[in-house]
Amino acid sequence: MILKNTFFITLFSILFVHTILGQDLKKINITTNNGHAIKKGASGFNVRIADKIWSYTHPDFVQSVKELKPGWLRFFSGTMGDAFSSATGQYDLDYISMLDHEKPFLKGFRYVKVKGPHRVVDLYELLSEVNGKLIITVNAFTESPEMILELARFCKNNNIEVAVWQFCNEPYFYVPNRNRFWWNDGFDYAAKMKPYAEAIQQIFPDAQLTLNYTWDGVWTFMKEINQYQKEHGVYWNVFSKHSYAPHTGKKDTQEQAYKRANTKLLEATSSNAMSEIEDYTWKDVPMVITEFGVWNKPLNGIYSSIYNIEYVMRQLAHTNTQYVGAHEVSNKYYPGKGMGNVVENAFENKLKIETDTVLTGIRRDLEGKAYKIYNEAVNNSEYLYHVEIANNVQVDGLKNTKVNGMFAQGYKGSNGYNYLVVSNRSAVANQYQINIDEKLLKDNLSVTYIAADSLNTRDTEIKETQIKNGILSVKPFSLSVLKWKTDSYKLEQPTIYKATVEKEGVLLKWGAIAKAKSYKIHYGTDASNLSETINVSATNTFLVNGLHPKKKYFFSVEAQNDEKISELSNTVSVTYQLPIKPEVFKVSRRDNSVTLFWRSVPNATSYLINYVDANNKSIEIDTDNVFGYRIEDLKDNTNYQFTVTAYNGLGKSISSEKEKVFVSSRVPYSPRNVSAIHSASNSIEVKWHPQAKVLSNTSYNIYRGTELHEFTKVASGIKDTVYVDASIKENTQYYYTVKAETEVGESNFHPNIATAFSKEKNNQVKIQVVETQKEGYLVKVVLNQLKLKPEDSFGAIINNVSYLNVEHIKILGIPDAERNKSFHVFIPNSKVKVNSKYAIKAFVVKGGKQIESAIVNQFISKN
Repeated sequence: MILKNTFFITLFSILFVHTILGQDLKKINITTNNGHAIKKGASGFNVRIADKIWSYTHPDFVQSVKELKPGWLRFFSGTMGDAFSSATGQYDLDYISMLDHEKPFLKGFRYVKVKGPHRVVDLYELLSEVNGKLIITVNAFTESPEMILELARFCKNNNIEVAVWQFCNEPYFYVPNRNRFWWNDGFDYAAKMKPYAEAIQQIFPDAQLTLNYTWDGVWTFMKEINQYQKEHGVYWNVFSKHSYAPHTGKKDTQEQAYKRANTKLLEATSSNAMSEIEDYTWKDVPMVITEFGVWNKPLNGIYSSIYNIEYVMRQLAHTNTQYVGAHEVSNKYYPGKGMGNVVENAFENKLKIETDTVLTGIRRDLEGKAYKIYNEAVNNSEYLYHVEIANNVQVDGLKNTKVNGMFAQGYKGSNGYNYLVVSNRSAVANQYQINIDEKLLKDNLSVTYIAADSLNTRDTEIKETQIKNGILSVKPFSLSVLKWKTDSYKLEQPTIYKATVEKEGVLLKWGAIAKAKSYKIHYGTDASNLSETINVSATNTFLVNGLHPKKKYFFSVEAQNDEKISELSNTVSVTYQLPIKPEVFKVSRRDNSVTLFWRSVPNATSYLINYVDANNKSIEIDTDNVFGYRIEDLKDNTNYQFTVTAYNGLGKSISSEKEKVFVSSRVPYSPRNVSAIHSASNSIEVKWHPQAKVLSNTSYNIYRGTELHEFTKVASGIKDTVYVDASIKENTQYYYTVKAETEVGESNFHPNIATAFSKEKNNQVKIQVVETQKEGYLVKVVLNQLKLKPEDSFGAIINNVSYLNVEHIKILGIPDAERNKSFHVFIPNSKVKVNSKYAIKAFVVKGGKQIESAIVNQFISKN
């Protein structure tokens, strides 16, 4: 009976497979001779844990990173990095005071004060757990080029490799039409980033450098950067952007959000989008995306999870793309609920707690689950295959269109597997025959997937199945990752993440390599001839001893097993000697604290700060390897002396020169939002915003320069918040900044540098007046040295600048009596949202070229 049943089951299986293969199945075709190489570890994350209980060393965050296996992580995050000190690894109150949206930074300040510094060395060591790379976003809002020079020097002295240096997070939201004067436009931004680039290039001449060009839809800023490129050339070598293509200032229904995302996903990743990027940069420009996401609430859950992975795949289909990072790792995996209260309570009650010992657990979001199954494929691969889906499923897009609802991409793995990733944004289920080079893929396939019956699904579990007949059942709203064994693999090239001088030698740490049975360390005193070797088994740390004092050594590592040997790792260098004397280059004071900034030195494990407190007690602080440190709980109106000493396993360096500091709560904050506008041909009006709370006896000093960061004081003791500089020369570019001063001295840092410009810069089209009327707003426009022709179009563009929204609303105008000299535009109330502020610019389109007015201090708002 058992044999008979087995026979019928076997016969049924054969007939079933034969029936399926005989059907006219939809097909997914993998072509192995049509593809291109991709960067190892192309898929990564922005990191935003400053305002969470986690730190880079928290065991639950470490576990999250190990599960998600990013190819790279970003230091120090996005917007939350605008007031963060790369030197101290903390938020700086002086930096925060320069920005007009302080609330999130003050939260970050509280959290990091309780948790301890977020140090770049800790993030880099965390990356050793996944053999990941580091991307650094330079905080050029509140850090000076000198500070970034020291960040680069610190990275070099600690053998930290930086894959890409990006200048600023979203600079395009800090322009005059948003009443912010960090840069007047993209041209000004590009000019102001050059000193930062030159600082990094002093330390890393071949660094990968990128301007942050755009956020989907902010094309004006990108074109202005391109104008700088045309006039001055490029000092950068990479293009970067952020992308929230389905985001809108409106509140979408789920149906409308679904249509929007289906259309915008394809638009943002299209060949046309890449062509536009190349039009305003150069052919084959390398591209890095440090943030992207859906950011449209009705799509949270299964759709956003599928979208994220498909977005990465579609971008990787471009040969330009190097790295694509989602926003952000800690909204994929979260700490447990309520853990923020632990931090806030500790801050409020001045409690010292070790947050790394507070186990939070991990909440795994569905977006994180999608990345968990996808990153195994993409970050274990160095080559992708083109894949065609025959008769692609169609889904609804914007404007009653139908667009493709599925996408697939193949990956040639370097770990003994190949992969196929299939996304389905539709509610349709189908079966697909998987072909590879026009032949049925008969290998045993493992399938890992997430799927849902409805867009409303916010969470579901990862599921697994096996395929033996080459037929894949694609479920509705699903992401499927297929893998199959291959005959080839390679041992990944190791990376040395740490090299420290210990008493007995140099301790090396590198990322563990899968399938490696042992490692071989190559070292020597000649970088081109690492003649000494050591075989190391079953560990990724090793102390190399027997070294000669005061000799500089170079180290590299290769992984090996019985079959293969990897490429040699990066080379790191360490001199087996005491560190040299560090030098303090900046001191800042704030209430009862002093922050010291010093130039890091080679071969240092960490730094010690020494001083004598108000009770004549000698204090020594181990800073745990940073190049800046805030000393707190000092006595007001008291003089102190500080020294900094570097140390390693061999002992201490000579101490730095003594820094004499008078601690005072009377040190003022700088003002903020400095602007400089030509009020006449021979004068410039400099304005600034005072702080909400200004110390008594505060005045302002005005600084001017014709070169960036080279200032001369041109006025002092100013009590007002405006200064007219009448001592200027014609045809000279001027830069201004302002510092506050009391009887104890000036503020610690200057705020933004204002580039002097004219409101009449775009004087061909000028908004004469904006009148508020009952039914809306009347904009009157006059033309200068410009005449309208019947075929021209003209009107006004309004842009909601009250939030991170970049939608431009274009409203056509009506000609005045003399059509060729002026026109007016009526903006109805229906076009303007309540509690929003809109920047206005007028435009004229002639022969396909759009000419726009200046957009400084021209706003409408509706309360």
